[in-house]
Amino acid sequence: MRYADAHADTFYRITLEALDPLDRDGGLHVNVPRMRDVGQVLQVCSVFTPKRYSGKPAEDFARRIIATLDHWADAQPEVFTRVRGTADLAALGERHGLIPWLEGASPLRGEIALVDEFFQLGVRGIGLVHNHANEVADGCGIPDPRRGLSEFGRDLIARMEKLGMAVDCAHLPQPGFDDVMRAVTRPPCISHVGARRFVDIVRNADDAMLRAIGERGGFAGIDFYPEHLLPGAFEPGSRGASVEDVADHLLHALDVCGVDHVGLGGDFDGFNDTCSDLRHIGDLPNLERELAKRGLSEAVIEKIFSANLLRFLGEVLPH
Repeated sequence: MRYADAHADTFYRITLEALDPLDRDGGLHVNVPRMRDVGQVLQVCSVFTPKRYSGKPAEDFARRIIATLDHWADAQPEVFTRVRGTADLAALGERHGLIPWLEGASPLRGEIALVDEFFQLGVRGIGLVHNHANEVADGCGIPDPRRGLSEFGRDLIARMEKLGMAVDCAHLPQPGFDDVMRAVTRPPCISHVGARRFVDIVRNADDAMLRAIGERGGFAGIDFYPEHLLPGAFEPGSRGASVEDVADHLLHALDVCGVDHVGLGGDFDGFNDTCSDLRHIGDLPNLERELAKRGLSEAVIEKIFSANLLRFLGEVLPH
């Protein structure tokens, strides 16, 4: 079974903590030995910019993370390969494909010209917001978020679609999400998310949002963050989240989005407290067994684990 994941903060952590992705026990959820263990062929790599950065410092910080990814890809060409277009997807095999992906559009500083510059650096998707507001829209951490897409946000989507970059709605509240659905002409995604049916928070997607992604041929990646999966996951006395909860969210998303539009965007290395039996990517066989136990066929599990994300990227990335 091959594995392709739509969101991890691994290179953010490598940049800040000088961690080694070749070290199995070096503290990373996603590392090369475990990628090999689970047959991982592709990792979308978050280029996350914290709220404390805006303007030129946000741009510089994003470039720093991309430079770290480039350093490792150049230093280990037998291990990593960059994925820039559909031909690279078709060639995935022994090496692990990496795609840098902005998490939040703050590094663009509201300037369309910078979209092209980041595209040239290999960025192939942009999560329009994070929890805070930026030049595109309100994020999901804004109390009573009302601001949808700005004029820059609409121009940004148009330019991204022309270049061949994925429009990512993760962290978008309803007003911005609805505006994006009206603006896109190509399949959009929510790279890492939970289902609001189980945890009713703005950060998660309700059924209408999941359905909109499926209807437009897009992709929804269920993440592994316990607070997105189980109400009160970290409260005293909680049983804690597990692969059973991930499976609940996946099966619901399959029902709403359709079997061809759901996969995994684990958000590994973006949090410390993990599901009890999904501590890192090496534990993915636990999820595979749970999905088989729920009655999913091997073909459907393969779609969730890799094929749906690869299909989505194959429709969006440059040909």
